[in-house]
Amino acid sequence: MEPDLAAVTHRFARSRSAPYAVSVATTAESLLSKLRAPGTAPVHQIGIVVASCDDAVTRYTALLGYNEWRRSTFGPEDVGRMTLRGADAEYSMRLAFAGSAPELELIEPAGGDSLYSEWLAERGEGLHHLAVVVGSLDETTETMERAGFANIQSGHGFAPDGKGGYAYFDTVDALGFILEAVEMP
Repeated sequence: MEPDLAAVTHRFARSRSAPYAVSVATTAESLLSKLRAPGTAPVHQIGIVVASCDDAVTRYTALLGYNEWRRSTFGPEDVGRMTLRGADAEYSMRLAFAGSAPELELIEPAGGDSLYSEWLAERGEGLHHLAVVVGSLDETTETMERAGFANIQSGHGFAPDGKGGYAYFDTVDALGFILEAVEMP
């Protein structure tokens, strides 16, 4: 039986005034542990939405000491199919990556409606998502939606051969941030 992540986190959220009064039963398997790709970390990536990648790289380098950043721009020309809340969408973003296990990803919305532009407008800069690498994006989407977490943005075919994909799930009420699942090409 899959753990009820929504119920566990709801109990925690209700008890924030007395966080040590909460008793949470743990199991050897989490909702995502059996979906995670073999040999991958529980958290692959920390995604942070920023107004400007250039400015954020300077700030994060000064604060955290990252010296090497990988940069790219991602958009409809790079991803075979993009969606936002189930409808086809076109959006783009500037990205800066540093470190590994977990990797830090800075995301600057660069065009079109997306979760990134919404997050920035509604909440400002800050933590947007944690990402896990999964073996099957389709299986993960089915499992997450069955657990009550809607797929709110996705992209399929981001590798040159048309493989790979990502999906963001609405875990904000349960966790305070979005959860991303990534299927590597």
